[in-house]
Amino acid sequence: MDMDKKLSQILKNIKELEPPKNLESLILQKIEIKNRRKIRMELIFSRIGILGSVLAIIYVGFIFGGSFLKSEFWSLSSLIFSDALIVASNWKNFLYSLLETFPFMHIVAILVPIFTMLWSLSFYADLHGKNSHKYHIA
Repeated sequence: MDMDKKLSQILKNIKELEPPKNLESLILQKIEIKNRRKIRMELIFSRIGILGSVLAIIYVGFIFGGSFLKSEFWSLSSLIFSDALIVASNWKNFLYSLLETFPFMHIVAILVPIFTMLWSLSFYADLHGKNSHKYHIA
């Protein structure tokens, strides 16, 4: 019992530590600075994504664009207009031939950077729209 009294007396004699008066504003300023840095980094990454996607679209356009336009698919598809009756009578074989000659890989190679660019633009617009007024981001 004697030990409990001493311990309670010691605890009563300890002065309460009060935090500095400006601690709250300092913490809020640090949080604000970290948020600004995070948003700026995300904006930089989205700009890099947009630039990289545009460069990829240009590269893919030169590499796959010509072969896509010169593929046999377009020659076969022009038969619809020139020999419509023959195509209509043999429509199953014609569709199989179109599917065989359709340049799927070229389309995928062209669409991937386009969708990446659109996603990066959406991400950038979303970040910039939500935070430009709050953090005065240019």
